[in-house]
Amino acid sequence: MKLAGHQPNYIPWPGYFAKMAQCDIFFILDTAQFQTGSSLDNRNYIKTSQGTQMLTVPVKRKGMGLQRFNEVVVIPGWKRNHLMAFQVNYAKAPYFEEVFPMLEQILQDTGYLIDTNIPFIRLVHDLLGLKTKLVFLSDLPQFADLRKNDLIAAICCHFSAESYLSGIGGRAYNQPEIFEKQGIKLEYLNYQPITYPQLWGSFIPNLSIVDMLFNCGVEGTRKLLVREV
Repeated sequence: MKLAGHQPNYIPWPGYFAKMAQCDIFFILDTAQFQTGSSLDNRNYIKTSQGTQMLTVPVKRKGMGLQRFNEVVVIPGWKRNHLMAFQVNYAKAPYFEEVFPMLEQILQDTGYLIDTNIPFIRLVHDLLGLKTKLVFLSDLPQFADLRKNDLIAAICCHFSAESYLSGIGGRAYNQPEIFEKQGIKLEYLNYQPITYPQLWGSFIPNLSIVDMLFNCGVEGTRKLLVREV
């Protein structure tokens, strides 16, 4: 059994779901610390006629201190702008009529950030027909005091996973000895951005998966991301 996991990012990039497709269990760190700075927890890129555009879900930070992901509250008013950005930049995409109504329904303008992020992740998981089981850190309170590699190794042991699939960026902070001690094989995702037809000139990789969905449709996206499963 192979396990992988990640924070519940906003409209994640295709590699997020490619990793999900390659494991048996994918755990979502919904009670991990919400990151500050340049993370993609509440923002992501789409493509426009002028290049890339960052779409950001504004969240309450002032006076909040360090927050867990499931404590982050959105500042209302952003949904209309994001939907307008999709309309302006993807109205001529081949699968706009298929994809836009789903985004219009799934994105939530009030409440907590996870009220939008997790339903979107579930939606794409289901659209791709993935058999991967989604598990939430909030459902594993016994691991609440663990951090980083200790947390991951503990979750792997809990589910009797033989291997853990890490993102390539994990090489900078993973401690292989922790996994070796538990008999867990540490693997890294070998994902290269897949070229597909886009609007607005030359191909730009690593955008939100909404770009792939608008341009390739649900079936085309599934063929691109789960072809090796």
